Formats: sequence, C-alpha cells, structure tokens
Amino acid sequence: MRNAFVDEITKIAGKNKKIVLLAGDIGYKLFDNFQKKYPNRFYNCGVAEANMTTTAAGLALKGFIPITYTIATFNVYKTVEQIKIDICYPNLGVIIVGVGSGLSYAGLGATHHAVEDVGVLRSIPNIKIVSPADSNELRSLLRNIIKNKKPTYLRIGKKGEKNIYKTVPKTILGKGNVIYDGKNICIIATGNVIVNANAAAINLRKKNIYCGLVSMHTIKPLDRNLLNKIFKKYKNIVILEEHTSIGGLSSAVSEYFMETGLRNRFLKLNTGTEFILKSGSQKEAQKKLNISSEAIEKKIKTFLKK
Repeated sequence: MRNAFVDEITKIAGKNKKIVLLAGDIGYKLFDNFQKKYPNRFYNCGVAEANMTTTAAGLALKGFIPITYTIATFNVYKTVEQIKIDICYPNLGVIIVGVGSGLSYAGLGATHHAVEDVGVLRSIPNIKIVSPADSNELRSLLRNIIKNKKPTYLRIGKKGEKNIYKTVPKTILGKGNVIYDGKNICIIATGNVIVNANAAAINLRKKNIYCGLVSMHTIKPLDRNLLNKIFKKYKNIVILEEHTSIGGLSSAVSEYFMETGLRNRFLKLNTGTEFILKSGSQKEAQKKLNISSEAIEKKIKTFLKK
C-alpha cells in the first residue's frame, strides 16, 4: 500500500501545490521521486513525531495541505496530544498517515503492532478515520481526503498486499463499499484483512454458504445508512478487523446497533485484548489470532450452526 500511496500523492501534488509531505525519518528511497519533483515540499522531520505533527498544524494554518507519514504506532501513540490539541481542536486539514497498520510489522513485536490506534483516536472530536481495503481503494480515498480538508487518520498497510479491487473504485468518505451481496451472512471488514474474508467467502460458496462482503473503509464517521440495510437484510453478521476488540470497528458498530432495537447475531473477529508476545510474520500472527482465511471460514461455519 505504501508504494501506491507515494505514487498517488506524487501525482496529486503535481496538480495541487498546497500539498506538503512530512516524514518521520522513514522512506528515504520511497520518496525520491517526490523529493526530486517537489524539493521545497518535502521535509524529513527526524525521529520527532510530536514536533512533526505540530509543524503540520502550523502549515495547515497557513493554507497548506500537510501530510505526516511514518509507522502507525509512532504517528499515533507518540503524537496523540498534538493530534487532539493542535489539529483536531482547531479542526485543521492535516492528514496523518500511519503506515504498517494492524499487524503489518508483526515480526518487530508489540512496539510496532498498530492494533489499538483506531481506539486511541476515535474518541477525539473532528477526526475522520479511514482504513482502505487495498491499494486501489487507497488511491480513490486519498483524493477524497485531500478534497475534504479535515483532520484525517489514514491507516494503511506496508507492501505486497493483495488487491480486492481490480481497478480503482468510486468511493465516498463515510460511505462503505459493498463488494458483493450474499444470502446467509454478511462480513463487514476494514483494512486489508478483507482479503482473508474474501478467500473464506469463496470457499464457503462451495459449501452453499453465501456471504456478503463489505469494505467499511471509513470507521469514523460510520456509515449508519449502510448498516441499517445490512441489519435488515442479514440476521447473521461478521465484523472483521486487524485491531483489538476495544475501540475499533466492532465497537463502533456495536455502539450504533444498541440504538436500533434489532436482534441480529454478531461474530466479532479481531486481535483480542492481549499483547502478542511472540514475533512472526503477519500471516503467522493472523493464524494465531484466528483472523486468517482458514480461521474465518471455520468460525463462520461454527457460528451458523448455533
């Protein structure tokens, strides 16, 4: 996803001279082309994420569209005070890009596991939280975020992720995308873990279990209209995310569901509530936490039998 982000923002910056990119001592070669084309609009802020965030707020006050970019854990946990007071309180159009979201950096241990980031930021007023399904959805959403000019946390993967879309889809901030409809159950997912849901759904079709699949790319604000349609169409609903069970998509959906008075059944698949103490690949971590495609398939079959 990071390659798609850099490619897309470099294209957009060619047409919009207000875009300024600030990096937290990361992605030297990744941004070579951007730096070459726009040398006065790229700043390496070093390992000083809080300073980078406040600098971005200052640039926004002067009419620029600043984008901060570094590893998700560093761009959220180290900067939450600056995000709240310097960006969200004055409602400034700063885009905070957290690369390596979820378990993308699983092998580096808990310091790099961005599985609480949505929960940390979701309670702060004014901020939007966006978690694209793949590189194609990212490209579309990035254009919309820039046009929106509001505080936004863009949560992206690392590299080499599979795509769920064949081409760049049409997206609207705050409106989820229905990938396909189903019959027995609907999977609402956010982020690239949706590819695991898609693989599981394909296998379940062979067993006459037809899953709907939705990319809830915008976690805040939540698409309540789409949720209402899903709640009415499907009795059984899966909420899938590479995030803890606290504060993320499943929490947001549950909070809204309590207001509806409906009686749907939910299966929540996420990273749980404990630290992941063993290092390994992202796939190994997903398998351990029961959010691999095989685990999702098995969990859904068991859930539907109850």
